[in-house]
Amino acid sequence: MSNIHLAIAADFTLAEKLLEALANQDLGIENISAVELEPFGEEQNLRFGAKAVAQYALDEVNWAEFSHVLFAGKMAQAEVLAEAVKAGCVILDLYGITALIGDVPVVVPSVNDENVANLRERNIVALANPQISQLALALKPLLNEPLKQVWVTSLLPSAYFGDEKVKELAGQTARLLNGIPFDENAERIAFDVVPANVQGEEKSLPFSKAFELQIAKVLPNLTACTTFHSVQVPVFYGVSQMVSVQSEYQLDANALSEAWKAENWLNFNENSVITAVKNGENEEQNALEISQLLAKSEQEVQFWTVADEQRFSLAFLAVKLLKLVLAY
Repeated sequence: MSNIHLAIAADFTLAEKLLEALANQDLGIENISAVELEPFGEEQNLRFGAKAVAQYALDEVNWAEFSHVLFAGKMAQAEVLAEAVKAGCVILDLYGITALIGDVPVVVPSVNDENVANLRERNIVALANPQISQLALALKPLLNEPLKQVWVTSLLPSAYFGDEKVKELAGQTARLLNGIPFDENAERIAFDVVPANVQGEEKSLPFSKAFELQIAKVLPNLTACTTFHSVQVPVFYGVSQMVSVQSEYQLDANALSEAWKAENWLNFNENSVITAVKNGENEEQNALEISQLLAKSEQEVQFWTVADEQRFSLAFLAVKLLKLVLAY
């Protein structure tokens, strides 16, 4: 794909994971550059296989040089995204900052691939929020069922809110373990849990409203019957979800588990419970881990899912989305 010049616009940590995912998928893209949405450190140099990746500061980049952009910027960087669109780039919006625009498609690869066609409206396609994609992939075998209610409790790690939050959790944890007094006015995240809708950009954009609009684009039939409860927990990486599903008719837990086993990106763990920490320690695997499937009644099942929101929900699914876009 010599005519494709891909820009990865992200922080260094996510850029590394995106390059790793690209290397594993072998899309044949030869021209890849990085745009530093946040300035990289002096020793932070990216590589794609054996080749060094060209890195551009944000004020030096010429977006017209690129055909496609994996854009991992937050709402404060929306103007940067707009500049790339104006220059003619096809944008894959990894954090979904454009998802609330009516004609921008929101996609979970393998769930609603057909919506990629709508990127022609604005040359933008948004990857669904990690919580949405994690739920959608798990519910995929049930999407033709007459589901009555879906309840989701998401336990969100610091990495979900960005690399700075990871550093903050590490610093607070070290201080408290070493008996160093804690600033009473600082936001406490170590050894504590916090409602997710008072964190970062969620303060200005109601959590439930944003999710309703994303679900409406990904799982339109479930918009009215899905309820999310999201909590920030003192874990570094890995989104965990407890999901309860109630149907109008009988649900077959065995058939559901067999359907999960047949999916390429899922691991169904019949005899063990996979936690966020266990999942993070297993670097050889990069999949959605599902465990603790319980038939609560004939019409209700409950299960537990875990995914690395950086390696799987952002990097891996972003590359799968890019593959769909290039094939379109």
